[in-house]
Amino acid sequence: MEKNIKVIGGLSRKAKINIFIAVFIVFILLSVFSSLNQISNIIKKRENLIVLEEQLNSSRNNNIKLLAEEKSLYQDEAIELEARKQFNMTKGNETNYFVQIEEEQIKEDQPRVLLGNVYSDSNLWGNIAILYSREIKE
Repeated sequence: MEKNIKVIGGLSRKAKINIFIAVFIVFILLSVFSSLNQISNIIKKRENLIVLEEQLNSSRNNNIKLLAEEKSLYQDEAIELEARKQFNMTKGNETNYFVQIEEEQIKEDQPRVLLGNVYSDSNLWGNIAILYSREIKE
């Protein structure tokens, strides 16, 4: 005897369940791979954040050092020392003595050589004169 089997769909119930499971597994795999990409992006951004924080800390430390140096320049002794060094200023009854070295007359056909053609730490106006004669005047 033949069984009266009525086929409604082209696939059996077991095949439909297997297809559903396969689609569900593919969906889960896609979700896992996309979340791995996001996790790797988060890790890269955290590493970048750590590098930027280190740069910020070093910049802050540098700013603190510069501020401390600036504050030290406003103390009376530092101001007096800089005025003596750069501007040859005196305090009270002190007297400034200057030694002037006269340059020899240079003939026009000889190349021009400046005496004292070297920058120094304590002679601001001499440094400006050397800069003017080297760079601007020529």
